[in-house]
Amino acid sequence: MPRRGIAWLPEDWDQFVKGRSRSSNVRSGTGSRRGASHPPRRAATIAAFTTGTLAASTAAFAATVPSTPEAPASLEPGATQTASVLPGQGGGAADSPEATAAAVAAPLAGAIAAPDPIFTRVALSADNSTVAPNAPVVLTVRAQEASGAPLGNQQVRIVVVNGPKWQTSTALTTDAGGQAQVTARLLSTTTITAVFDGTSALRPSVASSATITIKAPVAPRPAISQAIPSVIPGSSIGEKAVYLASLQKGKPYVWGAEGPYSFDCSGLVQYVFKQLGRSLPRTAQGQYNVSTHVPQSGKRPGDLIFYGTEGNIYHVGIYAGNGYMWAAPQTGGVVSLRPIYSSTYKVGRIM
Repeated sequence: MPRRGIAWLPEDWDQFVKGRSRSSNVRSGTGSRRGASHPPRRAATIAAFTTGTLAASTAAFAATVPSTPEAPASLEPGATQTASVLPGQGGGAADSPEATAAAVAAPLAGAIAAPDPIFTRVALSADNSTVAPNAPVVLTVRAQEASGAPLGNQQVRIVVVNGPKWQTSTALTTDAGGQAQVTARLLSTTTITAVFDGTSALRPSVASSATITIKAPVAPRPAISQAIPSVIPGSSIGEKAVYLASLQKGKPYVWGAEGPYSFDCSGLVQYVFKQLGRSLPRTAQGQYNVSTHVPQSGKRPGDLIFYGTEGNIYHVGIYAGNGYMWAAPQTGGVVSLRPIYSSTYKVGRIM
């Protein structure tokens, strides 16, 4: 319902009110006849103004137009005058109130008719596509509008792509130039992308994926077939495991590595026992779960030495006898023969 504003009263309003009072006191005779022949009431000349109310429809936008002296505004229902604010819909003169209202409301109509957010673009690049395990790689994200204008102070997610699954690894905020960087260390070949989730005024976008290939340092090494002899000394599976573990001496520890040129602790155990026809789980916890548990006093060469609690085994080595074990210890270390460094450990046997 339009909100009415100021109303101007005719100059003879007082006389008009007094005339109505006299007319109401006369029940018959000349008073009634005089009332019947009275000119049309001038109350209709009260000019009621709206406050620029817009009425929206699926076809056009219309504005209630103030009345003019030539066309007084009616207060009767259904008599509202309207003028189209869309180009080509008006029928009045260029300087008419209808045209003026249309010109004022046109920007609003255009904004409502085209509310689409701005298209955006996100790009992701790496300073190296092939790196050594655990080596740093710099990832650079650039976010901009389709026009090329940078998207500053916007959050962009770095996402690891694993088949149909995505996992956010970190979130970055772009600078004034629409750019952000992060240094990552990867242990295995990884596919990544960047995702901008968008805002109420900016469309979301996804960068083309980039794959970082992880390769161990290349160095002259004997072939695997030469590293594992056809005849393994010892008679039991435990003695053979100790011997095969000793052949990996000096190879670097790399988290997640499964051999043959680098290992982590459980990767070394899995690799050794695979040569002996035993398929073990990949993690230390999984290897503890499938092993036969024996007391510390009953351990034999080739048994597995586990560190941690029942549900949280975090390290494993291959017992070599005399209080020592073969193990891939930690980042920066190599496969080596090391003493059992704690009295708190568990023993598992692979049958």
